[in-house]
Amino acid sequence: MGAGLGILLLSYIAVYLIDVRNIYGLRDLFQSRTVPVFWDFMFTEAGPIELLQWLFLAGLSTVSYYLYKVLDEQDRKEESVFWGLFSVAGFLMFLEDSLDIRHLVLRNLLTFEWVVLNLLETLYFVMLGLIPLVAVLKYGKYIRQSRVTVVILAVGFVFYGSAAFISGPGDLTSVNYVIGDYLYEATGSMGDGELRELYELGDQNILDKEEELGIEMMDVRYRLKDYLVEESLELVGATMLLASALSYLKFVQTKPRDLSNR
Repeated sequence: MGAGLGILLLSYIAVYLIDVRNIYGLRDLFQSRTVPVFWDFMFTEAGPIELLQWLFLAGLSTVSYYLYKVLDEQDRKEESVFWGLFSVAGFLMFLEDSLDIRHLVLRNLLTFEWVVLNLLETLYFVMLGLIPLVAVLKYGKYIRQSRVTVVILAVGFVFYGSAAFISGPGDLTSVNYVIGDYLYEATGSMGDGELRELYELGDQNILDKEEELGIEMMDVRYRLKDYLVEESLELVGATMLLASALSYLKFVQTKPRDLSNR
């Protein structure tokens, strides 16, 4: 938790110092980017923050699988199945984040109008979320002996659920546009208006690339939502899910088996 939340906090501080304060002129290092600001580099797809997510999701799958094996050997079948399901969920989440399976299939291989696309993406998230949901609903009562695990796990669900909402069904509402517009106006007014100028330059660069390559790209407002907000939520979610598995591993190693709640 300290690693994930600490790195995220340090990233926000760095965004303020570089993008807003332009300390030591460091903002100039990012002038060659489509959107010439540090946050666009830090929170972009396959950027530093998302790479950390991948590491934590791989860790979640690995630790959960270890718990599955250890608990199975101790004949604690229900607890074993719980973490076995989380191992599968963590692995699928890792594949989705690292390989962009959803975008590859729904946006590149198939052609749908925007509403249908978002409905299919929402269905995809629901199917992916069913695995940990079944684990919690059917076997969650068997891990409640570790209250720390339960609390951390609940926080992870909230943050990942929020990220999934604004990534899928949120696009069918005005929520994402409100988030993007608010952050654009709020941050654009910082740094004596220099950030707004960089945002406008970024949008112009995006338009030029769209015309040159014949593709559609996210504008700065949507990037603020998709990169800065969504990736932050996902990192906190991945941090908490991995922390929940580690906390239960510590619980199993330090506490004797308690059959009172079984």
